[in-house]
Amino acid sequence: MMLRIILCLMLLMSGSAFAETLARPALEMPLSTKAIFLDLDVNEDKVFAVGERGIILSSTDSGKSWKQIKSPVDVTLTGVSFSSKTTGWIVGHESTILQTTDGGETWVIKRYKPEEERFYMSVNFVSPQQGYVLGTDGELWVTEDAGETWKLTLLSVEEWYQNHLFAIEQIMDTSLVVSERGGIFYSKDKFSNWQVVPSPYEGSFFGVNKLAKDFVVFGMSGNLYLLDSETLEWKKINSKTDQFLLGSAITDDAKNLLVVGRGGIILVINGQGELVNTVESKSRADYTALTIHGENVYLSSMSGGIEKMSISELTKSDRGGK
Repeated sequence: MMLRIILCLMLLMSGSAFAETLARPALEMPLSTKAIFLDLDVNEDKVFAVGERGIILSSTDSGKSWKQIKSPVDVTLTGVSFSSKTTGWIVGHESTILQTTDGGETWVIKRYKPEEERFYMSVNFVSPQQGYVLGTDGELWVTEDAGETWKLTLLSVEEWYQNHLFAIEQIMDTSLVVSERGGIFYSKDKFSNWQVVPSPYEGSFFGVNKLAKDFVVFGMSGNLYLLDSETLEWKKINSKTDQFLLGSAITDDAKNLLVVGRGGIILVINGQGELVNTVESKSRADYTALTIHGENVYLSSMSGGIEKMSISELTKSDRGGK
């Protein structure tokens, strides 16, 4: 059931069930800005969005206009992360990894293996050298040499089933991976010894972010928690919602964390881990991802396209539905 739910939200239109052996470039579409996007990132002053049908967009004017970037694949793209001003990474269906070395102007295939029948869910580079790719069936890929080589680790709560991995975060020497079925894994020694953290509830976790020395972990039915990175003790945050929470981003000043999810909900969490505001879009379309650059918040949703809000707009305590 959970795989069905998350694939509906994240994998979307994957095309034919029988993948082509050779990658086909994404079509240049007049309505590409109306596509459904699953991840966003900012590199310098450029905003990037990736999503269905291999579509990659970029904006150089704070989201006023968007340009479709040529993509070497037409499969659903699920994650984007820049490791430097020039180098960035995109992952997606069919074990796809794309790389740019010119700041996102052009992208090339580094990995494309449809015969493996694997989906990569997210990519996260924490430095120019160190990055992670998370995928289905418990696959965690780690590089410590800027993508030249990758080491595979399989994570599972039960020996007979590898949980699909959704997100990873790092605080000092502690890394945390969250996954479906309440799977939470941590490592304090360079990813060589992963341990299971007992879950505080029965259900999947779709995202993790950091807030001071705590991990903020979120998932189904409004479940939102703080996990102390040192003691691994849980503290529940009252989200005041039963919506699934799917994505997050921290403000540039680290004073607030935004968490988004189904029903067009946006939760504002302060630096002490307290819910200080809730915003709901009038359309109630599920938010799939967001990124923050300065005062601007960029959000993608299941209604398609990318919308922009401001930090001050979202943190107003008297703000109602949008």
